[in-house]
This record gives sequence, structure tokens and C-alpha cells, in this order.
Amino acid sequence: MQLMTDGGLWYVMKMPTLDNNKARLKPLLDDLYNKYSLSHLESDPVFFPHQYKDTLDIEIAGLISSALAYGKVDLFKPKIAYILKVMGRSPSAYISTFDPAGERRFDSFVYRFNRGPDIVHLLYVIQLIIKDSGSIKGFFLKGYSADDPDIERALSSFVNRILKMRCSEAYPDSRLSDGFRHLFPTPGKGGCKRLNMYLRWMVRKDSIDFGLWNEIPPSKLIMPIDTHVARLSGYLGLSKRKSVDWKMANEVTGALKMLDPQDPVKYDFALSRLGILNECPAKRDESKCRECGIRWVCVR
Repeated sequence: MQLMTDGGLWYVMKMPTLDNNKARLKPLLDDLYNKYSLSHLESDPVFFPHQYKDTLDIEIAGLISSALAYGKVDLFKPKIAYILKVMGRSPSAYISTFDPAGERRFDSFVYRFNRGPDIVHLLYVIQLIIKDSGSIKGFFLKGYSADDPDIERALSSFVNRILKMRCSEAYPDSRLSDGFRHLFPTPGKGGCKRLNMYLRWMVRKDSIDFGLWNEIPPSKLIMPIDTHVARLSGYLGLSKRKSVDWKMANEVTGALKMLDPQDPVKYDFALSRLGILNECPAKRDESKCRECGIRWVCVR
């Protein structure tokens, strides 16, 4: 039980458990999954890679879009759009001839923790990845083993190899900027939401996700955890943790595997829509609660 307050009125809230909710939760989440489809694409950064058809263009646009997808959607979307506009109709063609010393169109770029040099550094890293492995998938798979229980070890390898790349042509300072490090957080510490989201796009296959990396089964993915999904996971009994971190991501993933062992992160897009579209606001709204499709299993 937990003591809560609503407008000065204190009450006792009985926390839900997955065991109690499982039978009712899955069909409701499936309904939610079917509801939020391509018609809601523009509310998500996955909108950007959907503008391309070539596999390598999708990989590149997806990595850039997921890396910058922090903060409010209406703030980061124009920043991602600007980067991709500079890159032209084919991100892969742009990357193949990218000259970090000669690209000055990002000099005035600013978005929260990131500045222009961080974007140039990111683009140069993508160029090095493709020169090394032919694709982002090829580079990622160098750290992946089919024997791994989940994606954590491969993701850690991916991030560590990127952070160790010699990028003096793009970034003369030998010390990595905090802004660039923010683009590639270390798994096992924070929730790593953006990288897990990118992997969801690349590995899963449906109308939203591309399914380009079929060497990795969706069952090994870790749930991308943002503030919206973290809050809803508490309401639905998927996690008892308060910190939005890797442990919460694992706990939520484990709970969802009880509902769908082969594809536990399939509900990520739908759950995050409830928060991003303000259909489940942080402050309780009785009228919205009455219309919510998961109200029957929600603690609120």
C-alpha cells in the first residue's frame, strides 16, 4: 500500500501486482497496441527514418533521430529535421562524402546538452562505422552473440567502441565532450532509453518498426524507459522501482515477457503515446481516466 494525496485529500492506494492483472492486462494492452499505429507516427522520432526507403538511409536517420530524442517532442523534432535537411535526400550519400572540417552548417546548432561540434562528431562516427563495417548493423553485430540472454552486452560493446574511436579530424580535443557522451550513454547505468528505442526500431517488425536487423530476435530487446513509460509501468504493476534506470528497464521487460515472451517491447510505442499525447497526464484527470483503454487495470 502507498499513501497518496489528491488536492489535499489523503487516501490509501493499493499498489497493483502483475499476477493480479495479467489475465486482464494483455488484451487491454493488445487493444492499445492496435490503436496507436501509423496514424500517430508524427508524434514520435521514428517519423524521420520512415521518410526513407533505402536500408542504410533508414539506419543512419534512425540513429541520429533516436540520439537527439530527449526532452519534449515539439522541441527536438525541429532539431532532427534540420540535421536531416542538411544531409539531403540520401543520408548515406551525404555520409560517404562527409568532410568534418568543411561542414559549417552546424556551427550555430544548439539543443540543450548538444552543440554543433557534437553533431559533426556524431556524423563522423557514423562515417567511420560504415567504413569499418558497411552498415550500422554490421558494426553492432560485431559485439553481439546469439548466446547472450539479452541485448545489454552487445549494446555496451557498441557504445564502448564508439567512445574509443579516434575522431581528431572531427573533434580535435582528445577529451570527449559531455554533449557527445550524452548521445551514447552507457548501458547498465541509466535507462538507455534512446538506444533501446533505436534497437526496437531496427529489430522489431510491424507498421512502426522496420525489422532490418533480423539476426537479433525481438525477445532479447530491453524496454525503452522514459518518464511516461516509467509512470505507466507503476500504474500497471509492471515495476515497483522509483528510479528510471537500467534495473527498471529490466524489470518492466521481464514483466512484459510474461505477457509476450517473444516480443516484450511491442507495447512501447503505444504506452508512450498515452503520456506524449497527454491522454494519461501526470496530474490525474477524471475525464481522461474514464476514456482510457487500460483504466480497468490501472491503479489510478
